[in-house]
Amino acid sequence: MIKALRSFFNKETLLEQAIQDTHAMLSNVHVMVESAVKSLRHSDTAELDIDVAAMDAAVNTYEEGVRRKVFTHLSVMGSDHIYPALVLISIIIDVERIGDYAKNIVVLAGRHPGRLSVPRHDAELTRIETALIERVMPEGRRNFEEGNEQAAAELIREHRWIGRSCEDITQQLSSEVHEGDSRTLVCTALYARYLKRVTSHWLNVQTAVANPFDRIGVKKDI
Repeated sequence: MIKALRSFFNKETLLEQAIQDTHAMLSNVHVMVESAVKSLRHSDTAELDIDVAAMDAAVNTYEEGVRRKVFTHLSVMGSDHIYPALVLISIIIDVERIGDYAKNIVVLAGRHPGRLSVPRHDAELTRIETALIERVMPEGRRNFEEGNEQAAAELIREHRWIGRSCEDITQQLSSEVHEGDSRTLVCTALYARYLKRVTSHWLNVQTAVANPFDRIGVKKDI
């Protein structure tokens, strides 16, 4: 869908500018998630290597700008262009939510004493984090930029396991609540949920690349 959108509009239009702003949003939330994960899982002081609040504010500003540019474009060009405009609006909603979950992870880091570690779940959490930060997010950004439908579909197919794995961890933790530090177990359960939601929203963006508009957000048949 993104490839068709890019070919439909030339680079001088407000919609093309909105696409570039959306790409900037994707870049920002990728950095935010990576920094938030490091703060929670690899720092004893919840130290951040970026200003997450400032980056989130930038994401919100981009989102407002995309909405404004889309509205202005439609006001000038008419309803013939509403289809691709709605695609962008759908995407930025998902991207903004990823920023919110990154902030939630930062809050967890601030409230948990020391780095978050549950030995029996650390290996799987690390596998999820590595897949999300080092493959799903960078490849997803590239797929959006290039409009690569096949690569987007493949990324979705190959990473459905993340959601299932996060759910498994959460369910296992519910039966372990009396076996250790309850604060750590609760934080880990919340963290697994946040990772699941970040992945889900990111893969929703990939459905906008791989699918027609009426199937944005649909992953099961890809």
